[in-house]
Amino acid sequence: MRYSMNGFTLIELMVTLVVTAIVLSIAIPSFQSQMLNNRSIALGEDFASAINFARIEAVKRAGRVSLCASKDGETCSGSWNEGFIAFVDTVAADTTETPVVGTVLRAWKKQDSSAVISVKNGSDDKTFIRYTGLGTLARLTDKPFVISAQFKKCTGSAARQINIGLSGSVSVSRIACATE
Repeated sequence: MRYSMNGFTLIELMVTLVVTAIVLSIAIPSFQSQMLNNRSIALGEDFASAINFARIEAVKRAGRVSLCASKDGETCSGSWNEGFIAFVDTVAADTTETPVVGTVLRAWKKQDSSAVISVKNGSDDKTFIRYTGLGTLARLTDKPFVISAQFKKCTGSAARQINIGLSGSVSVSRIACATE
């Protein structure tokens, strides 16, 4: 009498494991790159949403509202990567160089250490953006803001450039990721 055995031989199992290892070695780096690019896109879009929030609040309150870098969620301090806050700006004039934090309207937490946010007004780095009650940028200079947001080692055009015109309007565009 002959018995029939069902199952895998050792050779079939080894071939299956080798093929699986090859497929995973190709797929995992691509998946990690895709996740990093998606995080980079989300960072730029979230920052643009924060800017629009500050503008809408300024119009709604008919007063100054600013967005600034904040590492503690209560004062303007640190870099944009350490977090940022939107607040009622109680300065005496639109052209005052330093914001005065009144009521904090919303706080955004610290970003991942590989996040890079750069806020420039002309060639100057800025740590705050001020909107007037009309929804326009406060006239500290006659230059628009250009903001870039990305994660280090992102690829392709996953980085975002946010432009704020003097009228206060916000536009977001794709840009190539900066190489290190």
